[in-house]
Amino acid sequence: MTRILLLTKNIFNEDSFEKQLRQLGNEVFTSASLVEGILCDLVPDNFLSMYHQVIFSETIDTKEVASLVSCLKRHALILLRKTDEHLNEKQTFEWKELGLTDWIDCHPTLETLRDQLTYDQPELVNTVVLPFPPRKSIDISSLPLSIAESKLLTILYQHQKVFASREALCIEMWGKPKTNSTMSQLSTLVSKLKRKLEEYDLTGEIIETSWGQGYRLEEQTYQQLHVGNTDKMLVHEVE
Repeated sequence: MTRILLLTKNIFNEDSFEKQLRQLGNEVFTSASLVEGILCDLVPDNFLSMYHQVIFSETIDTKEVASLVSCLKRHALILLRKTDEHLNEKQTFEWKELGLTDWIDCHPTLETLRDQLTYDQPELVNTVVLPFPPRKSIDISSLPLSIAESKLLTILYQHQKVFASREALCIEMWGKPKTNSTMSQLSTLVSKLKRKLEEYDLTGEIIETSWGQGYRLEEQTYQQLHVGNTDKMLVHEVE
């Protein structure tokens, strides 16, 4: 049985949709009050760990859904947006980069809904939040990164806890305004950088992506790094 948390601004809007979810054998909890609770970090991790999937209703506006996704993506949850909106390829990529798993139709047939909800379910666990052990700060120049990756990481580090917009990053990286080409390069570069830092055993989310705001180093990542002598950066052109 799949446990689904259905977040909405109006629980009466979800009557027929919730009925379909239950017809498919799912256990469903529909809530409007939890939207604000999650955004304010008032919902315990052990409550969220009881669910496999979270569905964001079309009654929640796009900006708020983006904030909810940012809050929930650290949990082992499948995050779904219920919508009639048709997104282009660029919008789809940005949403998935932010952490959204997929979209489902607002008014699906039972068969369509069944297929749209078919995912390998994350294992339910009793979540225990432990403090991260202290780590020695790593000099960015000592990391095995390419020139572009080192430059991007240094720029994000220098922005500290402030989101750097994609427009600003494109100008700082390549001296060009944002275009489809530079946006694509930036997204690819961020993905490669995150992967390499994960391989280097940095803990935490590493780089946060915010809808409409851009990128920043997650606070824990910021605490694990420092900028030393940039003249001695170890860079490798092999990705």
